[in-house]
Amino acid sequence: MYRKISQFFLLVSFSALTVIGCSTNTEPTQTETTNSQQQKPPNIVVLVVDDMGYSDISLYGSEIETPNIEALGKAGMMFTHFYTLPTCSPTRSVMLSGVSNHQAGFGAMAEYTASNQKGKPGYEGHLSQQVVSIPTLLKDAGYNTYMAGKWHLGKTEGLLPSDRGFEQTFALLGGAADHYSKRGYNPARPVANYSSNGEPVELPENFYSTDYYTDKLIEFIDSDREEDKPFFVYATFTSPHDPLQVPEEYIQKYLDKYNVGWDSIREQRFQRMKELGLISKDLELPPRWTDIPAWDSLTPEQQKYEAKTMAIYAGMIDNTDYNIGRLIEHLKKIGEYDNTVFVFLSDNGPEGSNRAALERWQTWFEKEGIDNSYENIGKPNSFITLNQAWAQVSSTPLLWYKGRVSEGGIRVPAIFAYSGVIPANSRSDAFGSVLDLMPTLLNYAGVKHPENNYNGREIYSMEGRSLGPVLEKKSDRIYTEEDSIGFELFGYGNSALFQGDWKIFRLIPPWGDGEWKLFNIRQDPRELTNLAQQYPERLKQMIALYEEYEQEQGVIPTTEVLYK
Repeated sequence: MYRKISQFFLLVSFSALTVIGCSTNTEPTQTETTNSQQQKPPNIVVLVVDDMGYSDISLYGSEIETPNIEALGKAGMMFTHFYTLPTCSPTRSVMLSGVSNHQAGFGAMAEYTASNQKGKPGYEGHLSQQVVSIPTLLKDAGYNTYMAGKWHLGKTEGLLPSDRGFEQTFALLGGAADHYSKRGYNPARPVANYSSNGEPVELPENFYSTDYYTDKLIEFIDSDREEDKPFFVYATFTSPHDPLQVPEEYIQKYLDKYNVGWDSIREQRFQRMKELGLISKDLELPPRWTDIPAWDSLTPEQQKYEAKTMAIYAGMIDNTDYNIGRLIEHLKKIGEYDNTVFVFLSDNGPEGSNRAALERWQTWFEKEGIDNSYENIGKPNSFITLNQAWAQVSSTPLLWYKGRVSEGGIRVPAIFAYSGVIPANSRSDAFGSVLDLMPTLLNYAGVKHPENNYNGREIYSMEGRSLGPVLEKKSDRIYTEEDSIGFELFGYGNSALFQGDWKIFRLIPPWGDGEWKLFNIRQDPRELTNLAQQYPERLKQMIALYEEYEQEQGVIPTTEVLYK
């Protein structure tokens, strides 16, 4: 990701390496959507959840109780066609930089960079020095900047959150960890690294990730109250990323909910989505994905175990909602809620491919004292993940999950709220993405991006567009039917391009056959009806646009499939 092929963007989007010679200017400037009546610029709170699927919150059809996220959605606008990258660090790099994942340094994740890509431009595996981050620009403009949670954009000196514009931080530097301890995510990364304001830090007793990250953010906000400055909060929760763990009361709340199985739950969500107007009433439930067994074919013991697994996952989302509610309530208490721009989104689709890894990690589990018995799953010394069946439920009605450019991997729930500016109870089906987040937020903050030069350093200019006209109902779209938006990750055919209602994508086996497919994504969000033979000229034109995008982004093809 990304490029818009239009006359305007052909002229300016990819001149990023040309130094214009302008001086850095990040002083607040009046824009068309800045509320001039506010005595200070709005606070900005970005709430990111990790590996949560499109239909996993109540506003999007879920049975999981998420009243605080739903209230935030009803206070503003929810998007039904909002997109990220297929995995976490590429999404975060785009979100914080306003440029493509390749320009931001994440043509592949650092952990899954092929041998022929390592050390090459666009594959640095950390947030590139050729971008300027949104917290940097906001700090320059007088904002206090806070971050708690997952970073995943660089682990060493010069690459930490405190080096990229955040003043107060508590960060998990890597991509995942145990939610109760510093145990790492897999045998290759057995210990997780945490940083507080740029210094290594140990975890406190009674640590639980989402609870503690919220505590820290409230602490950061309160510590600077006397300054009366606007603040930027980047709340990047690691929930519900595996390992699936949550306090017991949340497990008990959902323990009986999923006894009916994944087939019934998926059908229930599908029907609720129709009732909510999220999908057409004429749409049929897509079939179970290949290799997913019918729930009724499982033994009673298997059903019991899988039902509890999903209960833990649901509990993690419920707990995250509770903590989002805590943060919002605190902002109301201190009188900052009405002057705050809120953004909520997931960083990609749900996880669905890690069950096989658990079998390979048994030796490590034994060494770490991991107990994945039915009675113990969800507790601190357990390590389980969703399987493909529950991932399909989470993605309802979309195809596949995290890591893939199909809709289930990149279309996510997204909410924007700003009291008095974004109309309440709003919904948009406009195309939007994480690429548009930075332009939108800088616009509301009244801060100008320095284009190609920041303090004498060559940088890429932003590629996205402000969603302000859509959010304020001044327009129903920010992209025309001619604009095209490309996606690519890893270099082995995990590729897509959107143009208007149309989408092409290709996936390698077992998720695809490596061939380009064409879909009308508005009529067929399930990506079931390949229209390539019906519209060969459109397919040809869109492939040509994708190839142009790939060349301009410097994509390095590889045959090494490291991310599975």
